[in-house]
Amino acid sequence: MKVMFYNIAYGTGMNGSWRQYLTRSFRFFWLPLRAMKKMTEALKKEKPDVLCMAEVDNGSFRNRFRSQARQIARKLQLPYFKSVTKYRHHSIWQYMTMIRRQHDAILSNRKGEFRTHQLKSGMKKLVQEFVAEGISIFTVHLAVLSRRVRRRQLKELTGILKKCQRPHLVCGDFNIHKGLEEVDEFICLTGLRRVIDQPTFPSVSPTRHIDLFFASPDVKIVNAGVVHIDYSDHLPVWVEINQ
Repeated sequence: MKVMFYNIAYGTGMNGSWRQYLTRSFRFFWLPLRAMKKMTEALKKEKPDVLCMAEVDNGSFRNRFRSQARQIARKLQLPYFKSVTKYRHHSIWQYMTMIRRQHDAILSNRKGEFRTHQLKSGMKKLVQEFVAEGISIFTVHLAVLSRRVRRRQLKELTGILKKCQRPHLVCGDFNIHKGLEEVDEFICLTGLRRVIDQPTFPSVSPTRHIDLFFASPDVKIVNAGVVHIDYSDHLPVWVEINQ
């Protein structure tokens, strides 16, 4: 089973260079259809069985009121999917027109159970879990600005994972801009192993290990890697497991 994680940056098609941020910032408010099409075609070639995504537009005006999760699921022929807001149900962010449509999503070609968990710390509190064929796949998107908040979130995530009795993978945008040592305590507390060794951000010239996969000891990793496409400021990461 091939599991992929990709922060698609709402389909803006920007590769993380300062020049693009300055000259194409309008894309945060009106998304180019061409960029989304290119990204979807690249993902289709990778043939993921499960695709976990961060920064997904669930139908705001900038994406012409269409769900990106639904669009990608249809193009990649992944019939099972769930798109969930990153913010707590009653938070102030839920009342802001565009922000409340900012989701994370999981798409799959295999039938399974979608579950959601909530962190207490940070603005983005969502932890998604997809259970299929005896394995749990968790995906997260941690705080970008504060290392202290990320540390609290990782401790809360540890508590969620310790309740899981199945083999499990954890993937996501961990936003560890201060270096991989930020996840050392998390690895020690959970017993997980880090799978991805290559930097993923910014995609134009990757230097930071932001997008990661972790696996429990009872998950057999056959292969893992990074896809070098620049349709987001992050690179997609993937693992192939043997169940």
